[in-house]
Amino acid sequence: MLTTVNRNRYDIYAEVLMVLRFYDEAGISQIGRRANIPLDRARSIVQFMISRGLIVKFENQEKRPKYLYKSTTRGDKYLELYKKLSKLVVETTEDELDLLERELRE
Repeated sequence: MLTTVNRNRYDIYAEVLMVLRFYDEAGISQIGRRANIPLDRARSIVQFMISRGLIVKFENQEKRPKYLYKSTTRGDKYLELYKKLSKLVVETTEDELDLLERELRE
Protein backbone atom coordinates (compact mmCIF):
# COMPACT_ATOMS: atom_id res chain seq x y z
CA MET A 1 0.00 0.00 0.00
CA LEU A 2 1.05 3.58 -0.34
CA THR A 3 3.03 4.61 2.69
CA THR A 4 2.46 8.34 2.37
CA VAL A 5 0.60 9.95 5.23
CA ASN A 6 -1.90 11.87 3.14
CA ARG A 7 -3.36 10.07 0.15
CA ASN A 8 -5.62 11.96 -2.18
CA ARG A 9 -8.73 10.42 -3.69
CA TYR A 10 -6.90 9.52 -6.90
CA ASP A 11 -4.31 7.56 -4.93
CA ILE A 12 -7.11 5.70 -3.16
CA TYR A 13 -8.93 4.92 -6.42
CA ALA A 14 -5.67 3.53 -7.79
CA GLU A 15 -5.15 1.38 -4.70
CA VAL A 16 -8.66 -0.04 -4.97
CA LEU A 17 -7.98 -0.88 -8.61
CA MET A 18 -4.62 -2.46 -7.69
CA VAL A 19 -6.42 -4.67 -5.19
CA LEU A 20 -8.95 -5.69 -7.83
CA ARG A 21 -6.23 -6.28 -10.39
CA PHE A 22 -4.31 -8.50 -7.99
CA TYR A 23 -7.31 -10.52 -6.74
CA ASP A 24 -9.30 -10.26 -10.01
CA GLU A 25 -12.46 -9.83 -7.90
CA ALA A 26 -12.98 -8.99 -4.25
CA GLY A 27 -15.62 -8.25 -1.64
CA ILE A 28 -15.94 -4.88 0.03
CA SER A 29 -14.21 -6.03 3.23
CA GLN A 30 -11.20 -7.30 1.35
CA ILE A 31 -10.99 -4.10 -0.69
CA GLY A 32 -11.11 -1.96 2.45
CA ARG A 33 -8.59 -4.10 4.30
CA ARG A 34 -6.07 -4.35 1.45
CA ALA A 35 -6.36 -0.69 0.46
CA ASN A 36 -6.21 0.39 4.12
CA ILE A 37 -9.57 2.19 4.03
CA PRO A 38 -12.24 2.07 6.75
CA LEU A 39 -15.21 -0.05 5.65
CA ASP A 40 -17.75 2.81 5.56
CA ARG A 41 -15.40 4.91 3.46
CA ALA A 42 -14.59 1.93 1.22
CA ARG A 43 -18.30 1.52 0.51
CA SER A 44 -18.72 5.13 -0.59
CA ILE A 45 -15.53 5.06 -2.68
CA VAL A 46 -16.59 1.84 -4.40
CA GLN A 47 -20.05 3.28 -5.14
CA PHE A 48 -18.44 6.36 -6.68
CA MET A 49 -16.11 4.19 -8.77
CA ILE A 50 -19.08 2.13 -9.98
CA SER A 51 -20.89 5.31 -11.01
CA ARG A 52 -17.84 6.33 -13.06
CA GLY A 53 -17.53 2.95 -14.75
CA LEU A 54 -14.19 2.04 -13.14
CA ILE A 55 -15.49 -1.10 -11.44
CA VAL A 56 -18.57 -3.31 -11.60
CA LYS A 57 -20.56 -4.99 -8.85
CA PHE A 58 -22.03 -8.43 -9.30
CA GLU A 59 -23.74 -11.01 -7.16
CA ASN A 60 -21.52 -13.80 -5.87
CA GLN A 61 -22.81 -17.27 -6.78
CA GLU A 62 -21.26 -18.68 -3.63
CA LYS A 63 -22.44 -17.75 -0.14
CA ARG A 64 -20.02 -15.04 1.01
CA PRO A 65 -19.44 -12.27 0.34
CA LYS A 66 -22.81 -11.57 -1.21
CA TYR A 67 -21.41 -9.08 -3.75
CA LEU A 68 -18.07 -8.97 -5.50
CA TYR A 69 -16.37 -6.16 -7.38
CA LYS A 70 -14.20 -6.29 -10.46
CA SER A 71 -12.22 -3.72 -12.41
CA THR A 72 -13.50 -2.71 -15.85
CA THR A 73 -11.47 -1.88 -18.94
CA ARG A 74 -11.93 1.77 -18.03
CA GLY A 75 -10.59 1.04 -14.53
CA ASP A 76 -7.55 -0.68 -16.02
CA LYS A 77 -6.91 2.37 -18.21
CA TYR A 78 -7.21 4.64 -15.16
CA LEU A 79 -4.63 2.57 -13.30
CA GLU A 80 -2.17 2.67 -16.20
CA LEU A 81 -2.55 6.44 -16.54
CA TYR A 82 -2.19 6.85 -12.79
CA LYS A 83 1.10 4.94 -12.86
CA LYS A 84 2.41 7.08 -15.71
CA LEU A 85 1.40 10.31 -14.00
CA SER A 86 2.91 9.15 -10.72
CA LYS A 87 6.24 8.76 -12.43
CA LEU A 88 6.03 12.25 -13.90
CA VAL A 89 4.60 14.19 -10.98
CA VAL A 90 5.92 12.43 -7.90
CA GLU A 91 8.90 10.83 -9.57
CA THR A 92 7.80 7.46 -8.26
CA THR A 93 10.22 4.86 -9.54
CA GLU A 94 9.20 1.64 -11.22
CA ASP A 95 10.65 -0.19 -8.19
CA GLU A 96 8.32 1.71 -5.85
CA LEU A 97 5.30 0.80 -7.97
CA ASP A 98 6.44 -2.83 -8.01
CA LEU A 99 6.77 -2.68 -4.22
CA LEU A 100 3.16 -1.47 -3.95
CA GLU A 101 1.96 -4.42 -6.00
CA ARG A 102 4.08 -6.87 -3.97
CA GLU A 103 2.60 -5.51 -0.73
CA LEU A 104 -0.84 -6.51 -2.01
CA ARG A 105 0.27 -10.11 -1.97
CA GLU A 106 0.98 -10.00 1.76
